[in-house]
Amino acid sequence: MRIAYQGVPGAFSEAAAAALFPQAELAPQRTFGEVFAALTDRGVAGAVVPVENSHAGMVADVYDLLREDAGGATIVAEAIVRVRYGLLGVPGATLEGIRVARSHPQALAQCDTFLRAHGIEPEVAYDTAGAAADVARAADPQVAALASGRAARRYGLTVLADGIETSTNNATRFFALAPGGDEAVPAAIPGAMRSGKPKTSLAYVAANVPGALIRTLQPFATVGVQLTKIESRPSRVAAWDYVFYLDFEGDPAISPASDALEMMRRSCAWVKVLGTYPAAAGVLEPD
Repeated sequence: MRIAYQGVPGAFSEAAAAALFPQAELAPQRTFGEVFAALTDRGVAGAVVPVENSHAGMVADVYDLLREDAGGATIVAEAIVRVRYGLLGVPGATLEGIRVARSHPQALAQCDTFLRAHGIEPEVAYDTAGAAADVARAADPQVAALASGRAARRYGLTVLADGIETSTNNATRFFALAPGGDEAVPAAIPGAMRSGKPKTSLAYVAANVPGALIRTLQPFATVGVQLTKIESRPSRVAAWDYVFYLDFEGDPAISPASDALEMMRRSCAWVKVLGTYPAAAGVLEPD
């Protein structure tokens, strides 16, 4: 079984994919778009993608790709991974000598306090481990990467400062994806990572009438279903038109969640269920 993730070996996404699919062959992809394309084309059986960080918020590109995906990608599991960043330099580099730090925009945002305190200029890269690989190749003692200890070991870099993330409880939430109806992919995930209570993610657009948004949320309160997330994103269809992303506890095929969803649909232009899956039972500590 091949599982796609965005980045290169040493990335946090690789650690999440390895935890979710310990027996699979991991297939790194350069961009999130390429991850979804590989899944659509059946070049891989499944995929693991980050969707939200506790400090920097949602990974917007992934949510947009989930909503727009025509290949039927479905969320089958989630994992929450503790994220610890190090400032990685080439052997011989010093913290005082670093002028530039390269990493993914999310990583730069998660470490912004440290970078500003040390006068280090952030520089955007495609991913954390890719930045580490670039720093190792360039061998410039003034340029570092923000990445994991896993990446430091893989690319022969020195950890100049560790635990530099702004938030002490920094964690990233990941989704495991599979083609709709595929039972082999979720079956490959260890049982301990599929032991949580049912949780559902969906995307929707509220009807264009006054009060529609509140009427899309009220049914969950009415039947006693807990909401765990709500965010909005531009729809990209028209200016100032928004899509909402909602997570709730429960299975939409079973009451009372089914009752809430039935009432909700009456106030929506459309609703797309992105997946029902076991909630993460805890926080994983990557190696």
